[in-house]
Amino acid sequence: MLRQAILLVAIGVTAFWMGACRIAVAPEQEPWYLHNMVAPVQKSVVTVAVLDMEGNVLRIGSGFFIDRDGTLVTNDHVLDGAYRAEIKTADGDTFPIDSVIARNPLVDLLKVRVRIPRERAVPVVLAADEPAIADRVVVIGSPMGLEQTISEGIVSAVREHPPIGKVYQLTAPISPGSSGGPALNLKGQVIGVISFQAARGQNLNFAVSVKTLQMLTNETRELSITEWTIEKSGRDPSLAVSLCRQGARLSIKGNYKAALDYYQKATETNPDDPDTWRGLGSCYIGLNEPDQAIEAFEQSIAAAPDNAAGHFLLALYYKVLEQYQLEIPALLRVIRIDPQNVQARFELAEAYGQLNKTDSQIDAYQKILELKPDHVPSLHRMGQTVGRVGRYDEALDLLRKASALAPDNADILFDIGVTYNAKNLPEEELRAYTRAIRVNPQMVPAHYNLALIFLKQGNRKLALQQYAILKSLDAQTAERLFLKVYPETIDKIRAPEFSE
Repeated sequence: MLRQAILLVAIGVTAFWMGACRIAVAPEQEPWYLHNMVAPVQKSVVTVAVLDMEGNVLRIGSGFFIDRDGTLVTNDHVLDGAYRAEIKTADGDTFPIDSVIARNPLVDLLKVRVRIPRERAVPVVLAADEPAIADRVVVIGSPMGLEQTISEGIVSAVREHPPIGKVYQLTAPISPGSSGGPALNLKGQVIGVISFQAARGQNLNFAVSVKTLQMLTNETRELSITEWTIEKSGRDPSLAVSLCRQGARLSIKGNYKAALDYYQKATETNPDDPDTWRGLGSCYIGLNEPDQAIEAFEQSIAAAPDNAAGHFLLALYYKVLEQYQLEIPALLRVIRIDPQNVQARFELAEAYGQLNKTDSQIDAYQKILELKPDHVPSLHRMGQTVGRVGRYDEALDLLRKASALAPDNADILFDIGVTYNAKNLPEEELRAYTRAIRVNPQMVPAHYNLALIFLKQGNRKLALQQYAILKSLDAQTAERLFLKVYPETIDKIRAPEFSE
């Protein structure tokens, strides 16, 4: 069924593609490089076919695996109205989608479980670092049913969709059928999930940050696709869904005033839907109206008191407002509802840190590591925190564990160097900064601290080499270093000048 449907869709557009398309490769990029980078990821990317009650194909989308258990990410709207759904892998095999695990309609994301052997569910690598404007990206999907299509472009804009996170505007061509596919950096890591394209304008394509996957609300129980659709239709009247979807798209594009009208109408149409209130709250944030935003989030919580997402969004907004005393109770409510929520526990630790409640901060990190011993952010931040209170050996142990799990994280390597400095171990400190620079040659603090080590060793020549590097990276830091190298110039700079 899936193969026939895709073939029919593909035949309809073949005439256009034949002779009209050619593979475009940027001058500085060799074709084999992109092929080698993309090929492994294609094993993780699938075509999603959505079927109605009679087995007819409603639409085609894309998705990708994030673990060996068959957890697949796609767009919420891709499965809208589905009574059955299946996926097709890169090698042509089809597997059914069993159930819905989690969703977040506000950013149009969905997690589903596919009935597939573990060895066939090849997970992608999620990027730890966010892309910057003008970074190159590669998109994989099934536009118009043309499976495993690769397109390339850049990040043309980075937009905030408060309080959810970042949305990337891309120039990589996207068509219907690409929704739910991954956007990759040039390391082959997923930086975002393709969401939609603007109907008007050219190359106005949007992907939500992969970090928003942490914000998906787990369903109280895993529902089959049919059960999920029936339950969804009962709680989300079609008019409210349509209004919310239009509001979300306007909000992502930064048009909060226009989006506000849609969300207000949606809350009037379906006041018991927490998602509509969250959307309204996000618009008020964009319009810089915090009181109204908080009221909307509280309405969302009132509509679903045991839904952790509502409390979490309110907590994150308190964080934006730097109201940490209010953020902490909201996070504690999330943890009461969902004790396994690592992200909420991490935010709790960070909030304690902002209030200088160091013991509570360390305790919060420790609870995360009991749940997830390989949680790199907690290992890193706990290492920093215990280091600040003089527990240097414990700090080094935590930071080394974090570095072993994330060897390409320059910030962790830098903090190892800082800890060696506190222990007065200059040789180990020097090696740590050197490793950090090898990972990130533009890391200004590492170059600066490395220069200070050279100065302590009496090697002004090597310190000046770091000064030369810093001049091209950060002129202000370079000037600070120059005054360390030549402290005698400080008096000349401060000396008053007299005219004759």
